[in-house]
Amino acid sequence: MNKPVLTQAVVRILFLGISMLLVAPVYAAPDGKAIYREHCEACHQINGEGGIGLPLSTIKLSHVSDDYLEKTIRLGRPGRIMPAYQELSDAQVQAIISYMRSWSDEPVRSFSSEKIAGNIENGQKIYNKRCAKCHANDGSGEGKGTGVTHSRKRQFLVMPAAINNPGYQASVTDAEIKQIIIADRDDSKMPSMLGKLEDQEINDLVAYIRSMKRSVPAFEESENDNKLAIIVESASDFNETVRAVREALKAANFRLFPERYLEQGLIDEFTHNKHQVSMRFCNFGTLYDMMRIEPRLGIILPCRITITEQADGSVLLIAPNIREMASWFNNDELLAMAIEMEETINTIIEESTF
Repeated sequence: MNKPVLTQAVVRILFLGISMLLVAPVYAAPDGKAIYREHCEACHQINGEGGIGLPLSTIKLSHVSDDYLEKTIRLGRPGRIMPAYQELSDAQVQAIISYMRSWSDEPVRSFSSEKIAGNIENGQKIYNKRCAKCHANDGSGEGKGTGVTHSRKRQFLVMPAAINNPGYQASVTDAEIKQIIIADRDDSKMPSMLGKLEDQEINDLVAYIRSMKRSVPAFEESENDNKLAIIVESASDFNETVRAVREALKAANFRLFPERYLEQGLIDEFTHNKHQVSMRFCNFGTLYDMMRIEPRLGIILPCRITITEQADGSVLLIAPNIREMASWFNNDELLAMAIEMEETINTIIEESTF
């Protein structure tokens, strides 16, 4: 008599298990197009046509491997406009690559990771004759910094690569460099060296290019790293703090803009809290140098220090952390300038609060 009961119990358990499987969440694979649009479209355009960044859809993706693309996404190009996307998962990176590959039906190639032996001295002579005109003597590419497509007339459809860049050097294999040298690049003005150089001469050129790796400056860590703002409490009252900051800025040769209340333009001018003021300042020489390197920096300039009196009477000085924000642009030259600016602003704050 118990056998039918046992069978019913088993059936119920099986039914429950199947039901749980049916309602279990289904995790879809990452959408490469959506991820590309979020992280890449702003510079490379929706279908890879290029703009600030390289026109990905017109370069021959068959000249590089998926490994090269993955490392490029992960490492970026330090000192150039291409950021490093360390936060993306492996699946997300592969989804981006798959989406890029969908632009072409050319087969995906793999390249040997073995080093190519060559005469570096002879390779340098060939480079100076054949390559330096576009890629510069040091391999840094045309122009300086990342703002060349904004502030200068573009001389090439595809900007010459910074082949000394540590991100590029860490991503590309010797075999890929050789393929790029001999390939017919109708997407740019880079000529093929096939038939113009002997195979050993090409190997010599590869060896020299590989020797050009530029080192990335090592910057000391700051106590304000990963902080968007520097906040310091003043030992003086509000009016004295404002006066001290104003005098310190003038002494540091900054040009001061008219001071603004934080609520100015937001509420009736007669009800502004006059103990919340933003002091904006600029050194035009430094501003020009930084904007020349990275025009997008304009979103956080000019520099400013905000002074606010709290409900308990304490006075706070709040300054955007320009060093942290400059690090977003992946440019070591810009970061070096921002660190110098940070030191100056910290000195001004210290002089104004003690």
